[in-house]
Amino acid sequence: MELQIIGASEEDLIILTEMNRQLIADEGSENPMNDEQLRQRMQDWILGDWNVDLLLFDNTVIGYALYQFRSNPYHMELKDVYLRQYFIKREYRNNGHGITGIEKLKQERFKGIQNLEIDVLQCNMKGQNFWRKAGFMPHYVNMRMNLKNS
Repeated sequence: MELQIIGASEEDLIILTEMNRQLIADEGSENPMNDEQLRQRMQDWILGDWNVDLLLFDNTVIGYALYQFRSNPYHMELKDVYLRQYFIKREYRNNGHGITGIEKLKQERFKGIQNLEIDVLQCNMKGQNFWRKAGFMPHYVNMRMNLKNS
């Protein structure tokens, strides 16, 4: 079977919320949102100017991508994509689905795009390794100081 990409809708909010919760845990995020808050946020994205695609293998949802098209900040006539969330379910990892999903997104959704950007938490070494394997390179360093602990 070949990996497929289909647009998500409000009918997919339950599975998207579950996958988003797993993504937060897997990446080591400090996000404290509960399932209802995650569902509402995902619904807002679906109804807003974000794109949400489901990744299917053998007619089974194995992951999702959440992204937004943006103007390139230096060349307004060019378009970039910010991939905010990308997730493959744990039981489908380490067999090529993640890289294949990125390639399919590039071919089917991101034609004519100048840059594809992502954010990866510094503590998420598995994520950083995956993204390097997918062809991404570090672009800038974002630093933070927690003023409550200093």
